[in-house]
Amino acid sequence: MNRPMYYNYASQVYAPIPNRQYYRSEEEPRKEVPVIPKNVMYTTAVEPKFTEHLLAHKGQPICVVTTVGKLEGTLNDVFVDHIALVSHGKMQHIRLCEIVYFEADGAKK
Repeated sequence: MNRPMYYNYASQVYAPIPNRQYYRSEEEPRKEVPVIPKNVMYTTAVEPKFTEHLLAHKGQPICVVTTVGKLEGTLNDVFVDHIALVSHGKMQHIRLCEIVYFEADGAKK
């Protein structure tokens, strides 16, 4: 109702000019500027006593209970944010924040 109408030549209404399309044409190359962040600081929650207990069982078979389930295998290594567990011939990396508890297996493999 509020759009302008142009009457001329025997009251003929002209079609409005279509708006410019806002889509990216495939012919134009994209102009991306690489952004390199400065002063990035990574943080992680470290539980030194828990990590120390895990290190005491390095190379031994353990059972790790996580928030999603239970894993059994040989503790290969302990890192700041995860552990490496060899289970059924596969290396599995488990985040420390997902571990609920672990227990050492009594049977040596």
